[in-house]
Amino acid sequence: MTDGPADGRTGTVAEDRPPVPAAADQPVTEPARPPWRPTTRLLARLLEVLAVIPVITTLLEVLAGQRLQYTDYWYVLLRITNPDGSLHIAGMRVLQNEHPLMLPSFLYWLDARLADGDNRILGVLVVLIAALTVLLLRFALPKSLPPLLRAGIVVAASLLVFSPHGLHNFVRAMSGSAWLTANLLVIGALLLAYHRKWWLAWLLGLLACMSYGTAFAVWPAFALMATLGREAWWKRLVPLGVGVLVVLTWIGLKPAVDPGGTPTNDLASLLYTWFAVVGHLWTSESSGVAVLAGVAVVGIYCWLATTTVGRDRSLRFWWALALHAFVASAMIAAARIDFGSDFGLSSRYTSLSVLMAVPAIVLLAVYMHRVLGERAQKLAIGVLAIGLLGYTLGSPAAATIRSQNSEHQLEGIALRAGLGDSYGATLPPAKALVPRLKAMGHYPFSDTFTLGCGGPELGSTIDMNAMTPLPPADSRNPRQAAGSVDDIESKNDAVIIRGWATGVADPVRCALVVDPRGKVTGGGLTHLARPDVTNRLSGIKPDVGFSVIAPHEAAGRVVIILSSGSMRWLEPKAPDSGK
Repeated sequence: MTDGPADGRTGTVAEDRPPVPAAADQPVTEPARPPWRPTTRLLARLLEVLAVIPVITTLLEVLAGQRLQYTDYWYVLLRITNPDGSLHIAGMRVLQNEHPLMLPSFLYWLDARLADGDNRILGVLVVLIAALTVLLLRFALPKSLPPLLRAGIVVAASLLVFSPHGLHNFVRAMSGSAWLTANLLVIGALLLAYHRKWWLAWLLGLLACMSYGTAFAVWPAFALMATLGREAWWKRLVPLGVGVLVVLTWIGLKPAVDPGGTPTNDLASLLYTWFAVVGHLWTSESSGVAVLAGVAVVGIYCWLATTTVGRDRSLRFWWALALHAFVASAMIAAARIDFGSDFGLSSRYTSLSVLMAVPAIVLLAVYMHRVLGERAQKLAIGVLAIGLLGYTLGSPAAATIRSQNSEHQLEGIALRAGLGDSYGATLPPAKALVPRLKAMGHYPFSDTFTLGCGGPELGSTIDMNAMTPLPPADSRNPRQAAGSVDDIESKNDAVIIRGWATGVADPVRCALVVDPRGKVTGGGLTHLARPDVTNRLSGIKPDVGFSVIAPHEAAGRVVIILSSGSMRWLEPKAPDSGK
């Protein structure tokens, strides 16, 4: 005797069977969770664990990254702090590159006060924000989908949210704390709206708009959500009215911004940039492929809109999220059309491409589930493949970001050495920034700053007679310490000296610059990749490069300190340069 209804043909308990396939044009409802077998649920849970892997890899990348903050952070910090480092609330209203950054500004200030302004700590917070985004997307998945397919979508969403395409937003945490915070708040607001908690949803929408300008697109998404949910007319119109007020307020605050390149206003260029942002996730480096992918993604949505399944009211959250991402992409395209045809591939825009991709995956999964029934669980393999594709294609973008960041720490040494103005607009004027940083104990004016030499720091004096010249390598397999200066770059009052050095069996510890009296006037980075050197010389490690910064007039010698404490020096002259 059974506890539930049985199948007359087989005598099996009906609750042990997955749902029976239905015609693809039948409307989708959101029933109670279907009764799947315990083994299926266990396998799905185990599959979902894989979603943690992209989170961990991104976290490790952040922790291994730069301590020093990046450009926009410094300008915002000046506006939102008083000379003693306390919070200046009025400065939070000022736009940064046309974007409101009220909530991110507060995060910047907290990081400055509680963590010496460490970019890595802020980056850990950004990773947490992105992980919460994946959790909210998981929570929003239709409960009617097979467990394995749901698990596959969760893993794919994690792979896409943490794709190396968007590494910029994690390792340059000042950017991610704006972009990804806004995205998280938008998703949370749309979920509240889906559950008809409209006032809370609109409040969260306003907070999102205080985080970044792309969140303005949430208001038409609210209107779409209300329309698809057949809400009262005022609930459909209020979001549009609020959206207009938000834009008018923004226009009142918006300063004039110069175009990034040759002014352009033709429709083709606008569409090119727009679709490149949408399809950015599906290419490694080609903006043309991104445009093609973007058109394909939009085409998928258009086709889904023609199906009864796709138009079902229970899927309105996903349509609203896709509309938000599409309108936000259009906003970026309109604002950045003058910056060049490849600008749509910028790493910071990846999250919009992700928010276009994930709803499409979910909507397609729901449609195919209606067609295939139990067999739809096998689609988990395809969904995982899509996630892996988007993740893997981001590798070249990540390599570019790492290369761009490789010498970033030199800016911190320049600030500490009084050379901050050498970087031009990359850093605010030193006379405004440096006193503020000193008052706050903000890195690089905190106790954690060091040149990494285990002793000598900026202002120290070392014995010029205790160092010996470092000769160039005289053979293909050097057995003795060797090195050379290869390039010298003038930067206003400073000079950046690049080269390579190896102690062979005695590893390099650090690189300094001293004046003719032995006073340390500059320092820099070691263990930089120099494949050109290691391809020419065998038996040495690949990270033999160094890069140091110092004042022009006080660059007497480049000093290489080895792990043993031995000091070698190089003349700061590049080959055949005369410098």
